Amino acid sequence: MTNSFRRTIIAALFALGVLGAAGPQHAVAEIRFGTVPRLNAPELQSMFTPLADYLSGEVGEKVTIVIPKNFDGVGEMVKAGQMDIGFVNPLIYIQIREKVNIEPLALSSEVKSGTRLRGIIVVRKDSGISSLQDLKGKKFSFVDEDSPAGHIFQKLLLSKAGFNVNKDIVMLPYAKSHENAVTAVFNRTADAAGVREEQLDKMKGSLDVSQLKIIGYTDYFPNWPLFASPKLNHETAAKVRAAVLKLKPNDPQNERILGPARLTGFIPVTDREYDDLRKAARLVGAL
Repeated sequence: MTNSFRRTIIAALFALGVLGAAGPQHAVAEIRFGTVPRLNAPELQSMFTPLADYLSGEVGEKVTIVIPKNFDGVGEMVKAGQMDIGFVNPLIYIQIREKVNIEPLALSSEVKSGTRLRGIIVVRKDSGISSLQDLKGKKFSFVDEDSPAGHIFQKLLLSKAGFNVNKDIVMLPYAKSHENAVTAVFNRTADAAGVREEQLDKMKGSLDVSQLKIIGYTDYFPNWPLFASPKLNHETAAKVRAAVLKLKPNDPQNERILGPARLTGFIPVTDREYDDLRKAARLVGAL
């Protein structure tokens, strides 16, 4: 074979893609990162794109964000293999875990609540209500049926205090937001509200919260977890876990990656840490 003919053959092989410049090439995989649709899709994309980009670089596979159309869609996407890693509130996590063997990878830390969150029960100072026992027969405003810190945590607290939560309080229609629940108490539509611990601080600029008081605190429960779908291979899941655990809570270097998502870092977590939440969820029929 002449040198000229050999060069012609090699050139043709390159053109057909049979040969590569640096050995065998592998198609870049894609990891689908999903979260709950608590905001509109553009806002969520903006919040989580820095984290997705960080994970892409750390794991070596492209991470793309997928947003379900509704809250139920999160579990449906996981079951259908359309979501590889997910970031959800703790109740949705345990609900999905009942049906799909998802693996918790890390526990998130938020700016105000850290890695644990709890709920409060709020009343007006002039209501005459000074203890949990005074709430029997009173009108309650809760956020939503599936709100951990705006319904479920408080029901467990009342149950521990001896209440039959299905008979001993009057439940108003769900407020649909923590702000609405607090406002219902302020306006005397409700006698008490169950909301997240930091809610009164958030409303100081829009409501005279000095007229309100907290008469009960729930137990602390683990915050939002990041989890892996069973269809994500173990090696990749381990890389994702290692990558997020590098983002230690309250490290200023994390701001570029986690700031838009209102997070400060991640810590290790196990599924057992959600067992108390399971008890609370079963009490109100959410599990």
